[in-house]
Amino acid sequence: MAPPDRLAAALQHLSLGAWQQAEIVAKAAVMNDPDDPHAALLMGLAIAAMGEDIRAAPVMVRVAAERPGADHPCLELAALTPPLPRALITRQFRACLRLAPDDDRLRLDFATFLLEAGQVAEAETVLAGAPDSAAGYHLMGLIQAELGHFLAAIACFDHAVAMDPAAAASWSNLGMMLKVEGRFAEAVAAHDHAVASTPANHRFRVNRAVTLLKMGQWEAAWRDYESRLALTDAPPIDRGRLMPSLAAGQRLTGVTVMALHEDGFGDTLQFLRYLPLLADRGATVVACVPPALERIMHRVPGVAAVETDCGRLPSHDFVCPMFSLPRVFGTNVDTIPPVPLLVSDATLVRQWAGRLPRGGLRVGLVWAGQARPTLPGFATVDRRRSAGLATFAPLFGAPGVSFVSLQAGPAARQARALGVAMTDPMPDASDFADTAAIIAGLDVVVSVDTSVVHLAGLVRKPVFLLDRYDGCWRWLSGRSDSPWYPGLTIFRQDQPDDWSGPMAKAAASLRTMAACRNLGSSSAGTRQPAFVA
Repeated sequence: MAPPDRLAAALQHLSLGAWQQAEIVAKAAVMNDPDDPHAALLMGLAIAAMGEDIRAAPVMVRVAAERPGADHPCLELAALTPPLPRALITRQFRACLRLAPDDDRLRLDFATFLLEAGQVAEAETVLAGAPDSAAGYHLMGLIQAELGHFLAAIACFDHAVAMDPAAAASWSNLGMMLKVEGRFAEAVAAHDHAVASTPANHRFRVNRAVTLLKMGQWEAAWRDYESRLALTDAPPIDRGRLMPSLAAGQRLTGVTVMALHEDGFGDTLQFLRYLPLLADRGATVVACVPPALERIMHRVPGVAAVETDCGRLPSHDFVCPMFSLPRVFGTNVDTIPPVPLLVSDATLVRQWAGRLPRGGLRVGLVWAGQARPTLPGFATVDRRRSAGLATFAPLFGAPGVSFVSLQAGPAARQARALGVAMTDPMPDASDFADTAAIIAGLDVVVSVDTSVVHLAGLVRKPVFLLDRYDGCWRWLSGRSDSPWYPGLTIFRQDQPDDWSGPMAKAAASLRTMAACRNLGSSSAGTRQPAFVA
């Protein structure tokens, strides 16, 4: 077999997972030409794929030295399809690193692999031995940010841009970390560096927009934030039909607007307040949302139709992702539209009221978010915003309080595991309309930053938001109230991952509410729920 044919055959065996055959053919190619790094690479990959990391390491280290400008063979091992177990790849990285401890590229690649796998502490350990470099400081900055060590991350990114002023990604990440620490002017300056260096990078523009939003400078942010629609994880839309910004008093008579759910349920619940405004200008408003939001959306004033299959949309003139609606109306902090009064379904509210506790202050709890594994970086956000039910322990000592679980997903099982006594109607709730009807029968909702916060705001119930240290832009900075929901109170972390302060404040507020309720119970009249599922 001619050498090129041997290489092709070895590659074919690799793609089929026939590791032994791949090694035999690649080894024959190496014997024919010992200086061919491609043949040696295929042989090393085949040996490594069989889990023989000790035997593969010398081959892969030699190939790496012969191809300094190419990906390290360990990265090529990680890219094989079908994918190999991560533990196998990790062992191979470690075996190679033992033979080549001074290979900076290998150390950086290994740390990156561990970071992407969520093995953050291991990544920090591997990278600790790397010499000073802009790439090393950038990666360490990412690791420190993942660990919630924001000041350390700022120092790392500062080093990275000092060593390489053209490192646009380091400037952008520096801006994000400065934003977390409330150093907004410095953050915007860092983002400006990133955007000026790489104007076509849409992620850098979105990052700058998020900082401007957090600052409350929304007018300057909306245009940059539209760059999200060019990202790979954005919903596919016809950009030629994107809804333009509206002038004051501009009419939309005869125009059909397709309002699209983008990703988070909370985003759609937050921004549906704009749909009646489109209808008031004469537009026919069609909303395309997931089935879980369908019944809620049918009750929004001005919505003419609701679709749940966004792949087969009816005829329309403009398409408007929900997150573009504030830009369409030129919203700033002082011009946020009020929460719309949703059409009532009193029967649904009464149905769920029979499942709720009879006495005491009825408090709904949500202690964890819903992970979205398809959204890059969201696992970290979800981990930081989710407190876990055990952290809510300070609330459970409040007298005269009955707790109701509003938690969905696997985290709901924590109540049973911890033996916490609370009513749990959620297994029978089929969508957000059911959850809204449950909330209508409560007195207050205490929640981490999830869609239930927005739903409770729509139901016009008091909400205690337990917000993480690096909170979302929508809750702004330095305030305990929200212009989006008048009944919302924010209890923020003072330190990353420390829920003790917010929980203590929420517990004190619940005790006060329960005491006031008991004092006024003899004279209080019957109050109808504001919702309205």
